[in-house]
Amino acid sequence: MTPDLKDSVRSIFSPSGTLARREGFELRPQQGKMASAVASALTERRHLIVEAPTGVGKTLGYLVPAVLYAVRAGQKAVISTHTKNLQEQLLQKDFPIARSVTGTEGAVAILKGRRNYLCTTRMEHTIGVAPSLFDEEGLEQLMRIREWSLHTRDGDAEGLDFTPRPDVWDAVCSEQGVCSSGICGSHCFFQRAKQRAREAPVVILNHALFFSLMGIGGGEEYYLFPDDFVIFDEAHTLEGVAGAGMGLKISHRQAILALHKFYHPGTKKGLLSRRKKRNASLCTRAETAADEFFALVGRTARALATESGREGGFRHDVRIRNPHLVADALGDHLAALEGAVRAEEEDADDMFRKQELGAARGAVQSVRTGVATFLEQLDRELTYWVELPPGGTKNVTLCAAPSDIGQVLGPRLFREGSSVIMTSATLSVNGSLEYFKNRVGAGDTEGLILDSPFDHARQMTLSIAADIAEPETDGYITELPGWIMRSIERTHGKALVLFTSTATMRSTASALADEISKRGLTLMVQGIDGQRHQLLEEFKRDIHSVLFGLDSFWMGVDVPGEALEHVIITRLPFAFPNHPLIEARLEGIAARGGNAFMEYTLPEAILKFKQGAGRLIRTREDKGIVTILDARIVRKSYGRAFISSLPRCPVEIMTSEGDVEYMEPFER
Repeated sequence: MTPDLKDSVRSIFSPSGTLARREGFELRPQQGKMASAVASALTERRHLIVEAPTGVGKTLGYLVPAVLYAVRAGQKAVISTHTKNLQEQLLQKDFPIARSVTGTEGAVAILKGRRNYLCTTRMEHTIGVAPSLFDEEGLEQLMRIREWSLHTRDGDAEGLDFTPRPDVWDAVCSEQGVCSSGICGSHCFFQRAKQRAREAPVVILNHALFFSLMGIGGGEEYYLFPDDFVIFDEAHTLEGVAGAGMGLKISHRQAILALHKFYHPGTKKGLLSRRKKRNASLCTRAETAADEFFALVGRTARALATESGREGGFRHDVRIRNPHLVADALGDHLAALEGAVRAEEEDADDMFRKQELGAARGAVQSVRTGVATFLEQLDRELTYWVELPPGGTKNVTLCAAPSDIGQVLGPRLFREGSSVIMTSATLSVNGSLEYFKNRVGAGDTEGLILDSPFDHARQMTLSIAADIAEPETDGYITELPGWIMRSIERTHGKALVLFTSTATMRSTASALADEISKRGLTLMVQGIDGQRHQLLEEFKRDIHSVLFGLDSFWMGVDVPGEALEHVIITRLPFAFPNHPLIEARLEGIAARGGNAFMEYTLPEAILKFKQGAGRLIRTREDKGIVTILDARIVRKSYGRAFISSLPRCPVEIMTSEGDVEYMEPFER
């Protein structure tokens, strides 16, 4: 008789279980509690939301019961993450452990968006007509891809040792309508990846792909695969990713790339380059129309921003509240081109050419219908805005997304008779998961908030600047560098300094560069000294360094050990209410008589604050300081909510004179 899933999980996570017998394993009661809750939810086909702080070991906490249930029940576990790092960790580290301690067989498959994969069928056909499509550089890149195809294991573009031009990769990657099981054989890398995903009991993908696939397929009885269940790790990012996936994004660059598939005026190459001059003329006129249309949209959006008086008459995201922002002077040109291409398809006696023309026509059609959808604004559940490019670039983008993702997402995810598990280190606000549940439409889904396994009372100190000028005052920018310098000196660097404003970060870096250098420390500034990954690797290597970071450094940063002993939060991370989606959400709350600050602004800031502070303690050996350089945390009534969101630890209240009032332990 097969043992009950819950009994099996309890046994594996017990002090004498197979997991405990692994070298280096630490018994963590929170991990066993999570695993049992996940096992119960899967067995009873219920949904579950789990906040599992850093150190709990949440990955094995959900993966062990998921693997057991998938194998025993014959259902497929779909594991969705936000970051590639976690996908690789699951594949290389956690899944082998889960399979070992459960004694189960079966493979795991990673699935990425189809355009990540080389389609060898397309590649060979493209090589045959390459001189009509590419210039000399493009031809050289195509041959390099062909050579790589002979040695790559998975055909994933990430494995290329160079970055091909978009038009070259577009011609050889998997694309719907040109790459399918009926067209391609088993030699196609995407078809192989799909087959592995169909056969494996566990499939790993990212949130963006999940919502894309759920929109394309997925039935009433399943999400992506028949008899599947879903576990979302890094679930705190779901709302934003799902909103983007269910929304609209049409850019000037996207339109031009779609047109250049047919004819590139610079190289005189493309799918229509060998055909009638009339077709090339249609492409050229459509490209001119696209240039003029997106330029007009940009000018009109900037004028609206100026009228609203926002940020000196310009901001990068401009809300469009009314339909027909400008006349659709692009649609007719695209439709005319589509008609000509359709005629070419009908005349084509080469099946490959027919398919390529059809796929390229589909890309132009997507631009045409997207532009019309944006201008007409028929769906009033969406928020519409124009994304203006920085500097003098031309890539204006039309955007739309659901104002309230929960209403759209909830009914599709949290269905009866299925299981969705969501987990992250930061989901609760004031000890409750209700805010997160409301944002993702989870209704009365069961929630579990686990304690941290770390001894924060011993490992962490919270230090608060009591008399620094408040952020909205002139004195704040003047005083901030001095406070940061004093904080950095306490740990001789080893500090991650988190900002909410690029301008503030750069001005502070400029003010402190010499002082930091004089103390033998290395200063690294996001966007100036390298990309995020490069900066993190250097920060880990150089233990006498200081890293200034923006939004992307508030989460997903894992620097255990002495390289990071100080997290400095320069400002409570309230979102600026000038992004169109935030505006729309605040307006929606106000329209029904709610308190927008308490219901949205404050909870969002607390969650991000928890994420930022959570960068400090990553292991049981870590020790350090979280410094808050925003006096509102002690001056405003809502400040206690921020402090209460952190684990219980000693608190210092500092003054600019150097006086310190200790509160240990801090009573929340």
